[in-house]
Formats: sequence, C-alpha cells, structure tokens
Amino acid sequence: MVDIKTELSPFRLRIGDKRGIEFTVEITNDADKPRTISCDLILGNQIAFDKQGRQNAITRRFGEMQPGERIREYLYIFPRMNIQPGEQPIVVTAIEHFEKNYDYILGKKTKRMALRIE
Repeated sequence: MVDIKTELSPFRLRIGDKRGIEFTVEITNDADKPRTISCDLILGNQIAFDKQGRQNAITRRFGEMQPGERIREYLYIFPRMNIQPGEQPIVVTAIEHFEKNYDYILGKKTKRMALRIE
C-alpha cells in the first residue's frame, strides 16, 4: 500500500499575501514489492498552483518505487483573484498501478484536508 503525508507552511493563507504557501507531499511505498505510483493533487476553486490562478490540478508520475522508498514533492499554493475568507479543500490521491502501465489501477488512497483562508 501507499502512505501519504502532507504539510503546509504556514498553515493559513492570507488574502493579501502574493507569495503563496509551501505545500509538501510525501509518498511512501509501504508494500513488500516494487510498485508503479502516480499522484493526483486537486485544489479548491479559489486557490491554484501558479500565480496566475490557472492550474488547480496536477498529476505526477513517479514511476516504479522500491519497497520503503519515499518521494517528496514541494509545491506552492497561491490565491486566485476571486478568493474569499473561509476554507478551501485540498485532495491528494496516490494511485498504485499494475506493472509499469499507468492505464490499470490496483488501488487508491486519498487524503483530504482544508486550507484556511484569512
């Protein structure tokens, strides 16, 4: 199976802050065999991965991961122009694929979290 760990730094996004916040995702292969892993990252409608606010979903293909291997992805989250105070969802889905083919899925693990907007 796959283990997902996430980290936000800082924990809140201020509306006037144009620098964004750092979002770290760590994927670990906890299976006893090598697995082909990919990861889908989806943000709410008021935040994005780029400063222009166009990209709120990313898919990363990590390839074959050995048992116990960890991969860390460092991303930034920026506010969009229409941002309002409240909470925005962040969904991280790690997907295990059959052999080295990304078309077939063995299993998924999803982690949901919320980013507070002030």
